[in-house]
Order: sequence, then structure tokens, then C-alpha cells
Amino acid sequence: MEIYRIEKGNAPAWLYKAYDYARTDAFVFGQNIPLEMEFGHDEPAEELEAIVLIDEHRPIAGCRITYPAEDIGKIGRVCVIRQRQRSGVGHVLIHEAEKWIRERGVRHVVINSQDRAAAFYERCGYRLVPGVDPEIYENLPPRRESAEEKKQHRKELGFSCVLVEKYLDQEG
Repeated sequence: MEIYRIEKGNAPAWLYKAYDYARTDAFVFGQNIPLEMEFGHDEPAEELEAIVLIDEHRPIAGCRITYPAEDIGKIGRVCVIRQRQRSGVGHVLIHEAEKWIRERGVRHVVINSQDRAAAFYERCGYRLVPGVDPEIYENLPPRRESAEEKKQHRKELGFSCVLVEKYLDQEG
């Protein structure tokens, strides 16, 4: 397995496509999330920081990394292709993202997660933060839909969102 970092526009075009492939397989085909909803709020490619896992020349997983505050790293859009889910690839992906965040001197990591994935993140050492709007760390343009409409839409997709967090140790 090969691990790649996309560093703010400093990656070959095929690597961006590999990450988009993993997202499309996991979210659009795997969870029936509409294509425009999955990709409608992406930052420009030159702003993307992401980890992409490739195995035997095929993309298998990816996630993006942002820094919503100076002392907080956020892992987002965590995806593993359907064929490789429940194989340990997600743990490798999260570990690599945490490693990169730690290298930047950041110790507090948050993830806005689907409720059905919370147990996975707990196995990775995260804890659920109840009662906090999981979008607190999102940097999305304002939407026209109300919070209630957004909640209903996610309910129709079969999930709600939760916030999980972890404080990384010094060594890693």
C-alpha cells in the first residue's frame, strides 16, 4: 500500500482524481449520497490537503485535512472504497492523517462524522462530543436550506452527524 499526501495544489492531477474516485465509490455509490451534495462544497484543488491510499495502482481510501483554528486539525470526507471497507484500511488512513497533523504541532483533532461511523472512530481513540453542533468546525458557504431542512435531508439519507474528538500524544 502506498500513502500519498496532497499538499495544497502540489500534487499530480491523477492523485486528485484518485481521491475523487474513492469518495464517489464510498459515498455516491455506497451510500446513495447525491453527486452534487458530495462534491458541491469542495474547496478549489489548490487549497486541498488530503491523504490518499493506493494499493496495486488503485485508489482505496482518502480523507481531507483542514485547520479550522490554529490549534485544531480536522479530518474530513473520510472514505474507503466499498470493496475494502472493514479491512483495516480506515485505521491506516486515520493514523496517517493524525501523523501529518501532529507534524504540524497540532494535538487536538476533530471529525464531523456520520452517526453510524462513530463506533469506528471510538476504536481509533476518539470520543463523542454530545450536544455540540458537528458543523461548528465546518467552513462551508451558507446554505439556503434551514437547519431543520438539512436535518430532514440527512434523515432521508439514513444518518445524522456527530462530532468526535481526540487529543494526540506528543510522540505519535
